[in-house]
Amino acid sequence: MILVLKHYKRGNMTYISHIDLLRHFTRAFRRAGFEIEFSGGFNPHMQINLGTPLPLGISSSSEYLTVRADVDKDTFLEEYNRVAPKGLEGIRAFAPLVNPNVAGRTVAADYSVAQKGAEEVRREIECVVNELTFEMPITKKGETTYKDVAPLINAIKVYPDRLNVSLAAGNTTLRPDKFVEFLAERYGFKAITTDLWKYEQYVRENGVLLEMDKYLERLEKGE
Repeated sequence: MILVLKHYKRGNMTYISHIDLLRHFTRAFRRAGFEIEFSGGFNPHMQINLGTPLPLGISSSSEYLTVRADVDKDTFLEEYNRVAPKGLEGIRAFAPLVNPNVAGRTVAADYSVAQKGAEEVRREIECVVNELTFEMPITKKGETTYKDVAPLINAIKVYPDRLNVSLAAGNTTLRPDKFVEFLAERYGFKAITTDLWKYEQYVRENGVLLEMDKYLERLEKGE
């Protein structure tokens, strides 16, 4: 049976790399007694497919992994949470009828960051989504270039003490921490990126963004 676990990544776990996450899940599944499907070859290992990588230091309540195991989804979630590492607790489990390819299908994600002073320039910040071009500096290996990120910005909304952004994620990604830091510098407010939270991610269906949970629910129904 294909199973998808929606889980947190928070606390100290936000500083665990994508690769190291596999070790934590492997150990947890062994403690839970799950018979997870293994790969073949000379070095067999649990086939755990993680979602898109999350930059270090960012918390999330919208992370997903996919495995195959002979257990129903409710038992899977309950038994996993019994042994789950702190910060990687499960939120919900799905049993899609086909491989959801979560990492490959993800196209966008929503983030919320604590801020101070953004309400004073709310209109200017929120109007960024209407810009035909919006260049921000991208630094790689000590070299800075400017990139037009306008096509990667889906929405921006300023709330009291928070700034929410919806950005491209997956194969094409705009890092939320770098983006909000650039907004803060450009518009003169403070973005507290130590309090940056990912709370939703999306696939694209018929040209429209669809929440990952709804996508997985459809696959459970065979739609």
